[in-house]
Amino acid sequence: MNRLFVLLLCLPILSCVPVSQQGTTATGGSNGSGTNAYYVDKSMRTEDFTYEPNIQTVLLYPRPEGADPVSAVLQPPVLPLSQPVPLILEFDELRSDVKNYRAKLFHCDADWSISNLNDIDILDTYNEFLLNRPLLSVNTKMPYVHYFFELPKVKISGNYLIMVYREGNVKDIILTHRFIIYENQVEVAARVVPSSGVQERLTNQQVEFDIRYPNTALYNPRETLKITLRQNYQWSNAIINLKPTAIWEDRRLLEYHHFGLENSFQAGNEFRFFDIRSIRFLGQNVGKMDITGDSNKVFLLPDDIRNGRAYTQTIDFNGRYLIDNYEVNNGPTAADYVYVNFTLRAPAKANGNVYIWGQLTNWRTGDDSAMQYDAAEQVYRGRLLLKQGYYNYQYVLEENGRLNPVPFEGSHFNTENHYEVIAYHRPPGARGDLIIGYALVRHNQRN
Repeated sequence: MNRLFVLLLCLPILSCVPVSQQGTTATGGSNGSGTNAYYVDKSMRTEDFTYEPNIQTVLLYPRPEGADPVSAVLQPPVLPLSQPVPLILEFDELRSDVKNYRAKLFHCDADWSISNLNDIDILDTYNEFLLNRPLLSVNTKMPYVHYFFELPKVKISGNYLIMVYREGNVKDIILTHRFIIYENQVEVAARVVPSSGVQERLTNQQVEFDIRYPNTALYNPRETLKITLRQNYQWSNAIINLKPTAIWEDRRLLEYHHFGLENSFQAGNEFRFFDIRSIRFLGQNVGKMDITGDSNKVFLLPDDIRNGRAYTQTIDFNGRYLIDNYEVNNGPTAADYVYVNFTLRAPAKANGNVYIWGQLTNWRTGDDSAMQYDAAEQVYRGRLLLKQGYYNYQYVLEENGRLNPVPFEGSHFNTENHYEVIAYHRPPGARGDLIIGYALVRHNQRN
């Protein structure tokens, strides 16, 4: 009996959430109805998830090599199989005493269910790692412990999940986070073009691509090759299970040129932003602040609905954020936590729930990120607890279980977005899906 099988027997029942079901649960552990469930259910979910409200600011990114380590956190947790640099996991726990945390890695199939691979298939070491570098916050109103962990190298490509748990108890999970390790056994050539739909030409972006496999045997690729498209490194609106539109066996070429919007994304708009790297002076889009009490409070300038307005070019982080502190330049342990208040002007209440959206809410909707409508003032209001830094965000409307930013943000073909093509394949006799091709397209890149 292998170690992975024993581990899975010890874990609570796994709640493996396929890609097609992502983005409908609440921030940090609420369900789609908005009911908080932080301590009610700690069944492991194979997605980016925090299981307790005091676990904050979870970041997973490649270790920086250049002169700007702060902006390294803007890079997604995606690496080639050679793994020239390791991935770094960071998070805070809002408390003043240090706990003993450990981490495990899991290999997942294309649909993010746990694969049948053993620990020895994916790692050269025992699959249990101690997080032994905790740091206490310094001179912050809200005390916290900052944890840092450098992930080990893995042996094969594919989807991976890191799970962190408390005091050696694998049932006491505090967070899970996805990452991707890929290899290029096939050649993926991708591009962004206007949508094939006439009505969507000005609002959508379509990802077309070809896959060449001159040196790789692909038997029945229509069925054995699984394709996932991601926009801006998020899973909530990923397109999965695309089939090729043409197979040229003599040229060892697969074409994915769809005409029914199967590979078309709403382009959206550039993200809104605010700067709270200082609480001594007002940063960009900060209207006022109150730092006189036991906690720091920031009030952003009121936002307006952008749908129906002309496109405006701005530089953004595609929904991500970075942590920093202007005064001492030590974001990990000197940046304080701030209650950030949002205001969205709206002449009428929308037909559905409204949420703050982005990496700052872990790309989720729930009680924490919900906006409340004030009919007298004709505004939506919301509040988030965030660590000092520079943030991107948008507003989304939830209608019939689907999230849509367009009613508040608009959608323009000229919007700068990043797209990934991820090609999964399970070789004959294999017990897990590998990633044999990967391509990143930066549409209208400006920085």
